Amino acid sequence: MVDFTVAICTYNGAKRLPDVLDRLRSQQGTEHFRWQVVVIDNNSSDDTVQVVRRYQRQWPEQIPLHYLFEPRQGIAYARRRVINQCASPWIGFLDDDNWPDEHWVAAAYGFGASHPRVGAWGGQIHPQYEVQPPAEFSSLACCLAVLEGSDQPYRYAPDQWRFPAGAGMV
Repeated sequence: MVDFTVAICTYNGAKRLPDVLDRLRSQQGTEHFRWQVVVIDNNSSDDTVQVVRRYQRQWPEQIPLHYLFEPRQGIAYARRRVINQCASPWIGFLDDDNWPDEHWVAAAYGFGASHPRVGAWGGQIHPQYEVQPPAEFSSLACCLAVLEGSDQPYRYAPDQWRFPAGAGMV
C-alpha cells in the first residue's frame, strides 16, 4: 500500500512539469515510507502526456509515477479524480508550477503521521517572480497561494474563513 500520494494537477503544463517532476525525483528522507506521484492531465492540448511518458521511462522504480487523464476541465474535477483513484491515506496537491523543497514529501508525510486528527494542512509557498511585482502586490499575494507564514504550526479555523491554499495542501 502507498502511504502518501503527490498529485500534480495540470492543464497545458508540458513546459512547467519538468521542474516540479525533477524536484520530486530528488526528494530526501522518504526511505521509510512508500509514496507515489500522480499527474492529472486536465484535458491539455499540448505535449503534457508525452512529457509524463518520457519521465516515466527514466523514473525511479521505487517511486511510481502515474498519469491520469481528466476530460472535464477544472481543478475540482482533477482533484476529485485523484481522490477517487488513489487509496493512500494522504494526498499532497501541487500545481504544475510549484517547486517543492527537497524535504517537502517527507515533511508532509511526517506531519500527517504525527498529527493523525488533522483534516488538512499546508505549508509556506515562496514565490519565484519573472519580474519584480509592484509594492501593492503584497496585499493580493495570498490570493495567488503565496504564503510566507511561520515555522510554527497554525490552526486554520473555519469560523475565521481562513483556509490553507490548494497548492501544497495535504
